Amino acid sequence: MARPLRIEYEGAVYHITLRGNNRRIIFKHDSDRERFIQKIAESVQMFDIRLYLFCLMENHVHFVLETPRANLSRFMHRLLTAYTVYFNRKHNESGHLMQGRFGATVVDEDEYILKLSRYVHLNPVYIKAYKNKPVRERIQILRKYHWSSYRSYIGKAKSLDFVSYGPVLEMMGRPEKKQSALDRRDYYRLTQTL
Repeated sequence: MARPLRIEYEGAVYHITLRGNNRRIIFKHDSDRERFIQKIAESVQMFDIRLYLFCLMENHVHFVLETPRANLSRFMHRLLTAYTVYFNRKHNESGHLMQGRFGATVVDEDEYILKLSRYVHLNPVYIKAYKNKPVRERIQILRKYHWSSYRSYIGKAKSLDFVSYGPVLEMMGRPEKKQSALDRRDYYRLTQTL
């Protein structure tokens, strides 16, 4: 039986999930994460994607993005092929790195995007190692986690050229042109639902 076609249309917003084949690790070293982020930046520009946020975990990845040109599958194909080729060459492996097709859920409500941004950005502190730690400690861990767009949202890291911050901040009542680290602290408070 053929796989169902992806729902793709201009201006669609998606929650994208990728998982390592058999839940295996897809980032063995920080250099792997750096390469993946580089490939994200290249692909976002190449396909005119509006990436709202992302989080890289050890064996999976989350994105929230918009496709003004209805080209999600082409974007993901380029990103995943480029990274898999790099990973297999570097680690002397072969075959599939990701488990099946990427997950893509259409997001159609602004309020849900804010909830989704909390879910995606809080992923690093919901792993077994940190889940039962005190809230203060989890907040510190989250603020130091370099492999998501969270630190740049709260002003702890410089803005990333390939992330579109405006839409999420605007949903909080903050116009993009008036963003500052202080405004981003509001985002930080919003995400603190530990």
